[in-house]
Amino acid sequence: MALTGQDILNAVNKAPIGQKVGIVAGLVVALTVANWYFFVDPMQTQIAQRQGTLRQLEDELIQKQSIANNLAQFKHEKEILERRLAQALTELPNEANVDDLIRSLSEIGTKSGLTINTIDPQAEQRQSFYASIPIVMSVTGNYHEIGVFLDSLSKLARIVNVTNIKMGGAKLVNDKLQVNASYVATTFRFLPEQKPAAAAGAAK
Repeated sequence: MALTGQDILNAVNKAPIGQKVGIVAGLVVALTVANWYFFVDPMQTQIAQRQGTLRQLEDELIQKQSIANNLAQFKHEKEILERRLAQALTELPNEANVDDLIRSLSEIGTKSGLTINTIDPQAEQRQSFYASIPIVMSVTGNYHEIGVFLDSLSKLARIVNVTNIKMGGAKLVNDKLQVNASYVATTFRFLPEQKPAAAAGAAK
């Protein structure tokens, strides 16, 4: 026959005092263990997990606040870099644009008072990351006009180096000393990085 709760209480009441103390102590321990196992331990685990999540969120918040605080500085630095890039592409463009450069050289020479005899672009010479484009020119004018022309070239936004300057054939024209001058005006362009041929074929 199964024992009821009342039967258990009656048996405990009839037991000696020492057994009663032992039974009560055992019940207390059992209740404590059950309370720990079913309530305290799961709650501590959940608290630890939430504390870990909270620390992670706090770290993310600190990082985002740092980014937000420096956003204005980042934008300013980005604008500076973009301006520098635009200036660099002006000085060292991706395209040769030889026709535009010849037109500029002719206009500058005419404004300086020179007579443009020839403007002869040469073959492009490629280096590691840039190409040089020499343009052989011959002009006629006095020393001052040639000086003005060369000074104007140095002020162009695009880089133009003048080398191999030769002068000769001096003669008086309308009481002014005229000379024939020849030189090489060399400009440059940036060579964009090219993909390997194998990669290009695979892409097709």
